[in-house]
Amino acid sequence: MCWLRAVSLISMLFLASTYGGKLSYQSLHLTPSTLSALLASFRQVELLNLNGLQIEEVDTNAFAYTHTIQELYMGFNAIRYLPPYVFQNVPSLTVLVLERNDLSSLPRGIFHNTPKLSVLSMSNNNLERIEDDTFQATTALQYLQLSSNRLTHVDLSLIPSLFHVNVSYNLLSTLAIPIAVKELDASHNSINVIRGPVNVELAILKLQHNNLTDTAWLLNYPGLVDVDLSYNQLEKITIHHFVTMQRLERLYVSNNRLVALDLYGRAIPTLKVLDLSHNHLMWVELNQAQFDKLQYLYLDHNSIVTLKLSSHHTLNTLTLSHNDWDCNSLRALFRTVARPVIDDVDQHCKIDYYLEHGLCCKESDNPYLNRLLQYIAMTSVVEKQRKKEPCSATDAINSVQSLVHFITQQRVVSLESNEQLDAEVNELRAEVQQLTNEQIQQEQLLQGLHAEIDTNLRRFRLSKDELARPSDNLNKVFTHLKDRHAFKLRETQARRTEADAKQKETEHLEQKNIALVKQLDNKNTMQILLRQETLLKRQKIKQLLAKLSKHRSN
Repeated sequence: MCWLRAVSLISMLFLASTYGGKLSYQSLHLTPSTLSALLASFRQVELLNLNGLQIEEVDTNAFAYTHTIQELYMGFNAIRYLPPYVFQNVPSLTVLVLERNDLSSLPRGIFHNTPKLSVLSMSNNNLERIEDDTFQATTALQYLQLSSNRLTHVDLSLIPSLFHVNVSYNLLSTLAIPIAVKELDASHNSINVIRGPVNVELAILKLQHNNLTDTAWLLNYPGLVDVDLSYNQLEKITIHHFVTMQRLERLYVSNNRLVALDLYGRAIPTLKVLDLSHNHLMWVELNQAQFDKLQYLYLDHNSIVTLKLSSHHTLNTLTLSHNDWDCNSLRALFRTVARPVIDDVDQHCKIDYYLEHGLCCKESDNPYLNRLLQYIAMTSVVEKQRKKEPCSATDAINSVQSLVHFITQQRVVSLESNEQLDAEVNELRAEVQQLTNEQIQQEQLLQGLHAEIDTNLRRFRLSKDELARPSDNLNKVFTHLKDRHAFKLRETQARRTEADAKQKETEHLEQKNIALVKQLDNKNTMQILLRQETLLKRQKIKQLLAKLSKHRSN
């Protein structure tokens, strides 16, 4: 069988060397020695496709005689280690794909003789760290794919030639942005620090699902067009961090901790899409100049009380549900905004709230004052105890922070020191810190489970859906195991059926053999009887001949 596989590969290598130097094969299990020996005989290969061949190890001299290789695909294998000089003799290499293997590290100097390498994909491995000098010699590298690993360190700013980078689904805490990259996906990490030189080329930046707390670093990237900062820990957005931007069209900051938004009456002229949903915003009145120029504005799931838009706004879509609307403000808003523009509605309203124009609102002469008193009642521990209601540390601290930010923004109330309140706030902060630590532990455990899911996906050669939830990918593993178990059961049952059939056939043959033996014994007995009868007849013939001879002589 191994000889047949070797012959097949030799045939393909011959065809590759004869017809254009391209080699692609996808149904072999190659050992390091076999791969090295076969490639040594064909030195004109330019494209080598070794995807999905169950390769577990690559010999140092595997590509010693294939100097012409330009594109090398080794994805969907089980490679755990690469020798330091394995690519020493492929100076023309431009594309290298090592995705979906089991690599945990890269040896120093592995790319020191691949100056033309422009595309490198190592996604879905177990890489934990990439040293700073790894890509020192790859001056042409433009596309780098490192998603779905376990990276805690990679300094992308040391690779100035990069054009497109994906380091999503890793464990990075610091992101160093290269000087000329145009598209960068660093989502689903733990990034809280962003650094790097000024980059006027960067257009698309994906940083959702990280731990960012400020946006001051945006000043270094004036050419941004699309920025996704959703699912972070931002508490404030200021226009000062966007003043240099001349092309920004889409800004996503949903699911953060925003309690205030004040663009000081200045608008980002090119901005078309602004997503502020799922935050803690209450006061947005000073942003009308920006809101009027947008095409898509998402304000749902906040605590907004009033909103003003001019009659010449350019909005096509506006979401407003799950807020704390004042009814009078809502009526005024609907005089300038048509219903088709508002794209969502509330289903159920709280006590003292009414459904108007599909949105819940509350009648009040002094809406912000009433909301202020409401927040004080909600955040007062004494009030909670008086009402015998349970006190949630998380809700309380969020409410207090919202109140403080609102008062600071409006400067309408002077706060006086209160030792009791200070003590309560400190106690709440301590509880929140404890909850935060527990949350971090749970997130680390969750990341470990996600990594285990990725490991099992690679182990069973299953494709990972990057856009699906981890539970969906886990179900894919379970489904595969279930199918494999069912296949084994069917295979076992088929083997048993085949064995039973063989047993019955054997028993039938044994019975037939016994019958044949009996038949043979009978024939042997008959043969003996015939021999005896023949002997008697011969004796009679002799006697008759003797009588005949005697009769003739007389």
